[in-house]
Amino acid sequence: MPKRTPYEVRKEILNLLLKENTLTYTKLQTKLSTNYDSIKNNCKELESYDFIKIKKGEKHEKNGKPFYDVELTAKGRDVAHKFRNR
Repeated sequence: MPKRTPYEVRKEILNLLLKENTLTYTKLQTKLSTNYDSIKNNCKELESYDFIKIKKGEKHEKNGKPFYDVELTAKGRDVAHKFRNR
């Protein structure tokens, strides 16, 4: 399987968030079969363009560690719809 470009990973993140609304880094990692650091870095890039919003949670209910929820902004929703229509 060829390696995906960062553009392809970002596009997949936006499309998945369009379907699922809010996901954590870990759920994105699992659903996209991409490593955690790749998800984290690509999400930070998308946040810098105001396509997504990242919210830090203090403690996860199961493991007690901090977690990050990722959700689309209105601008990100528009971009994701444009990707879908291509």
